[in-house]
Amino acid sequence: MDYSIDLIQELDSISRIHYLKRDDIDEMMLEFARRLTATLRIERMSVWLFNADKDKLISMGEYDRRTKSFDKNNTLEKVKFPTYFKAIEENKILLVENVVTDEKTSELNPDYNIPFEVYSLMDIPLRISGELVGVMCFEKTGERKVFTSKDQAFAFSVSLVFASNLEARQRRALQHQLELSLAEKERLIKEINHRVKNNFSILLGLIRIAKQNNEGGTIDVFIEEYEQQIFSILKIHELLMRSNNATLINITEYIEELAEQYQNSHTSLKGRFDIDIPEVNAEIATKTATHVGLIVSEIMINAFKYAVSEANENRMFIRLQNTEESAILTVGDTGDGFDFEKKLLGNSMGLPLIKDLASDADLEISFPRIGDSSYCIVIPKE
Repeated sequence: MDYSIDLIQELDSISRIHYLKRDDIDEMMLEFARRLTATLRIERMSVWLFNADKDKLISMGEYDRRTKSFDKNNTLEKVKFPTYFKAIEENKILLVENVVTDEKTSELNPDYNIPFEVYSLMDIPLRISGELVGVMCFEKTGERKVFTSKDQAFAFSVSLVFASNLEARQRRALQHQLELSLAEKERLIKEINHRVKNNFSILLGLIRIAKQNNEGGTIDVFIEEYEQQIFSILKIHELLMRSNNATLINITEYIEELAEQYQNSHTSLKGRFDIDIPEVNAEIATKTATHVGLIVSEIMINAFKYAVSEANENRMFIRLQNTEESAILTVGDTGDGFDFEKKLLGNSMGLPLIKDLASDADLEISFPRIGDSSYCIVIPKE
């Protein structure tokens, strides 16, 4: 057979494929198929790759020299063509002179062989590190063709180089994913460090405010209040570590953890908590969560000081509701309530802190009034 194209030139052309973008690969495969079909004097050439489950072959490119057409993304399913799949799994080269009558390929007749008028084929399985990843197909239409040893050697060499370049593309893709993953981890570390720094700054500010407003107060009360504030921030970092996300936490988990902490910290009042926290499929930003946690801490602290104690029958309640765009958190007690705005003008640390935290996080919040001791916080979902 007189080859009109130099084999070395062809293999060199293929070796450049893995440097190209997806659209460029289509153009390269089209040009490559034009030359190979001319060289082997066949009408069709295609490359098919397995899906992850190895139960489908998906065309990477199909060229038909008769119509000058190029197609891709067609599918052959193993459940429909089990004999053909088995043949390419077991053979180094699959040679069939009459695809219509040969049992290895006849099941393809209605869907492939007859519509495309395929008569003879040479299919070469593509392997990477011994693993079957696809098949390269050379097809003669309309009449019988015997693929010579030279044809087979040429096509097999092409398939080896093609498989090598598929492997190179795979390595480049994995390397790219690794680089993206490392960059993301670096970003997450910076984000966590930033959050830790901010949260310590918040805690330091709370200590200073408490010291200024704690004249005459006991150190035990100061420590207990500060412990609750630390827990609300510590829990955020714990949830972030669980979720591998440096910016978002699940609102339901967070409120559940806070509620459990307050019950455990006040065992003598444990039976006086009404908790209604259904599963809300929503995540919120860590800054928002930090502010919400500190707000809830202050509400609880004030309630235990002035409304809920062993000397009365008042109860604490925490309720979480879900809407399309937000989660609504209601926290309070069953006491008589108070005029929040009026109390705000007094010598109180907690109430101005609640208002400032809500404002800083752009949270919509309603405050207690006479007859109603509840706070209602609207928490936007991310």
